[in-house]
Amino acid sequence: MTNASEHTTQLQRGQVADPLHARDFYLLVAGLGISLFANLMLRFAMSMWVLDETGSAAAFASILTASILPTILLSPLGGVVADRTNRRTVMVMLDALSAVTVIACATVFSTIGFNLAAIAVMQVVLAVLDAMETPTVQAALPQMFRSHGEDVMRRAMAVVNVVNQTSTLVPAVLGGVLYAAVGAMPMMGVTVVGFGTAAVVECFIRLDAPERCDDGRASALDDLRAAGCFLTHERPYVLHLVLICAALNFLLTGYAEVGFPYMVRTVLGFGSTTYGLAYGLVGASGLLGALVGGRIAKSLAMRRFPTSIAAFALTILPQALVMALPAGDGVRLAVLTASTCGTMVAITCANLIAVPAIQMDCPETMTGKVMSLALSASMCAQPLGQIAYGWAYSAFPAGAVLAMTFVLAAAMLPLVARVTWRF
Repeated sequence: MTNASEHTTQLQRGQVADPLHARDFYLLVAGLGISLFANLMLRFAMSMWVLDETGSAAAFASILTASILPTILLSPLGGVVADRTNRRTVMVMLDALSAVTVIACATVFSTIGFNLAAIAVMQVVLAVLDAMETPTVQAALPQMFRSHGEDVMRRAMAVVNVVNQTSTLVPAVLGGVLYAAVGAMPMMGVTVVGFGTAAVVECFIRLDAPERCDDGRASALDDLRAAGCFLTHERPYVLHLVLICAALNFLLTGYAEVGFPYMVRTVLGFGSTTYGLAYGLVGASGLLGALVGGRIAKSLAMRRFPTSIAAFALTILPQALVMALPAGDGVRLAVLTASTCGTMVAITCANLIAVPAIQMDCPETMTGKVMSLALSASMCAQPLGQIAYGWAYSAFPAGAVLAMTFVLAAAMLPLVARVTWRF
């Protein structure tokens, strides 16, 4: 009897010491990972299809922009839904709708073949669904772990980042080989299976409906107005951090999502398999950064934020030099890949600092809305970065574009230091 009591006490202490070992968190991570795998596999296939058919960085950037624009308006609505509705139900419905969307679009493509407009429409619909799901997941983490403190939140975010990077790595490594072997359409079938599996897994997550302080009388516009007042009047330093993250997103999206594939595929002339392997190494570096970040979560306080941004700026400089100076294509590919790997580590650490800080400064009734507004701000920066970099790579040498990116990232450091001090 005594041994049983001691065993129970040890289990309870273990649960307190390691709150991430919970069934619902495991299910959340599994559903998120499967959904991200499907999403990234589809994005990889579509990007390779567009580049192969058009050979244009501007067309590629236009497709990315078309998939981002709807989230600017609809992401705040997703935050409202996340704070009003059971978050498990929202995740299940959105993954199921994503599967149906891909099935419908695959039917269209099998009939008419490659069509840039049809790809853009599919990306828009999936972006709308993703705009609803992202703030839901971001609001579910504080609901699970707020009572355990910011260190546990950082560890939970680190696990989510590991899942993000793993789900990026595997599609990138397999995607180049599969795309070269079978083409885009079979990869769409993999995507459908992934979304459907994620929806089934998420059905078993146990999450209560979020508490509301308005008795259900406030409209969605009232909710968003309250979140805006919270950021501008009660927590202005949080708003400043959100804007810094949006500026970083402008640079990262433009040079990584548009510039990296364009330089590897078009400027250097490497095939989809080589690009897939290079992109897989970049994903592996993000995975490594998330793993290390989870182990040193207690050290990732806000005072480390300027250091992570300085490291991000320094990873761009070698790329600018190697693309501006005479060098072989193999050397350039190696430097581009290695430096972008460093970028992923720096940005992963920056996210582990900034996102939990924002989440922990929001009350439970505001988490979904504030995180959705933060996402919307970042999404506003993405199409601007994609358009600007798509035009820049078409008009200027790659080395000059990268040099300007380094200058802009370095110029942010005084503002980052000031906001960090105020935080």
